[in-house]
Amino acid sequence: MGNIVLLDDLTINQIAAGEVIERPANVVKELVENSIDAGATAITIEIKDGGKSFIKIIDNGKGIEPDDIAISLERHATSKIRKVEDLEQTYTMGFRGEALASISAISNLTMITKTKEQDSGIKLMASGGNIISYEEIACQNGTTILVENLFFNTPVRYKFLKQDFTEFKYIKDWVQKTAMANLNVSFKLINEGKIVFKSNGNGKLDDIIYLLYGKNIQSNLFDVDYEESNIKVTGKIGNSYVAEKTRKNQILFLNKRNIKNLVLMNSGDQAFVGSIGIGKYGFYILNLEMPASFYDVNVHPTKMEVRFKDEELVYQVLYKAIKGAILNKSFLGNEETSSKQENYVSDEYKFTTDYFENKKLGTKIVENEKYSNELIKRENKRNVDYKFIGISFKTYIIVEIDNEIHLIDQHAAHERLLYEQIKNNYKNNIHSNSQMLLLPEVIDLQHNEMDFVRNNLDLIKKIGYDIEFFGDNSIKINGTPDIEYRSKTNIKNMFLDILDEMITNSKSPIKDIEERFIATVACKAAVKAGMDLTKQEVDYLIQNLLTLQNPYTCPHGRPTTVKFAKNGDITIQ
Repeated sequence: MGNIVLLDDLTINQIAAGEVIERPANVVKELVENSIDAGATAITIEIKDGGKSFIKIIDNGKGIEPDDIAISLERHATSKIRKVEDLEQTYTMGFRGEALASISAISNLTMITKTKEQDSGIKLMASGGNIISYEEIACQNGTTILVENLFFNTPVRYKFLKQDFTEFKYIKDWVQKTAMANLNVSFKLINEGKIVFKSNGNGKLDDIIYLLYGKNIQSNLFDVDYEESNIKVTGKIGNSYVAEKTRKNQILFLNKRNIKNLVLMNSGDQAFVGSIGIGKYGFYILNLEMPASFYDVNVHPTKMEVRFKDEELVYQVLYKAIKGAILNKSFLGNEETSSKQENYVSDEYKFTTDYFENKKLGTKIVENEKYSNELIKRENKRNVDYKFIGISFKTYIIVEIDNEIHLIDQHAAHERLLYEQIKNNYKNNIHSNSQMLLLPEVIDLQHNEMDFVRNNLDLIKKIGYDIEFFGDNSIKINGTPDIEYRSKTNIKNMFLDILDEMITNSKSPIKDIEERFIATVACKAAVKAGMDLTKQEVDYLIQNLLTLQNPYTCPHGRPTTVKFAKNGDITIQ
């Protein structure tokens, strides 16, 4: 006699439940998504004991037809698709037909539902996957589902649940994220009889952000609204002030479904390069809208993971959406946008991203495409009427503009100017971008420093250094990059500082060595805190900043300006 047998339906449902329902938050997710698919505009979620003993979802959606109620608890029973090809035209949150069956298999479930066409509703009760009662009752339009004693018949899984407050935190986090994506739906979350979250469903993301993050965060966010190749990206991103050392404030939606995707995470990281501090992650709450045929969300029952048919296209669109929003801001009170911003963003994408080059080729191939200086500078310089007040701590330039005080970080501002100049020379492969020294500088190097120079000699020369090897452990610098130095700059110390920065920070999040080297050269050559600037140097610095497409931060993400309003508000550009 053989050993292979067919499992009974209850066992099958309990196994399936282990994939779909790992904890109470999964129950909330599946039921609320069903409510959204049913067209609900108001959803109430009530929780007790972290959802272990009591979860109630009340919606005002279209309800379930009487003939469909019993079959809705069967596995793979769904109203949303009929055949596999329908997946490419499906925009609903659910479609697998597993959620209700999985939930009812491991809990005591009560369903009360009514459509507007029916005079009365239906109340169904099930336990462990078996229907135990079915009756007509009077009720409002919509659906109420009560889930009690979760995992009562699977004690092993119950033991893996965390404490009540932890399980509830998972629920609250998910509900709040879902409210951000479904702005026209009002959500009410009740825990142990107390309302802990409530959104009004007025369609305004700002209101939910203010509720969840507060005024300080909200005032440092910027709108994103970008569309390309039938992909639209909308939402909010933050400046360097709200960047964090973790990804806790990075939220992505795909057609209003919260997702996680490594390709999109990498795209966001690259878009924020140079706009936030090294080692930090940018703030974003973004929704990507695209045809269902562009992606496959049917990867895992939880539907958090997603695959894209054209990853590079989605990567590029998200990058451009974020980078464009970073550059579409006011500067020193001037809000004029640049018509050449899109060209600048496209060139930055080519220059700083290496994700797909690394995946396809194993290494990045540097292409010296034409990088016109017009892409660095705006077609029209911003016009700002400022009053020079002075310099504080020999570091911060103070100017008054329209009854507002602006502090300009002299080092960060000059570093941005030099960075753009060096990058332009490098991209255009300009070999005459060196200032020749009257007396060449001979420098003795350590072994690791010499290795770096040998391995990156072409890069160093393209930046503007004219160097040659001078013995086994020495080099001779005949010329330096043709940029503005302070008169007291020590060429030898500066070059050694650059090597030290590149070698000791080899694991920097800035993956592209060309980008990082250019940024380091600009940093070491720029004026420092504590250096005295004349009024003429201040004017020169400000006027040149106003010509740039991206004057907002130094290439390492340090803000160039901070604004103080009369009412006390502080804004970081």
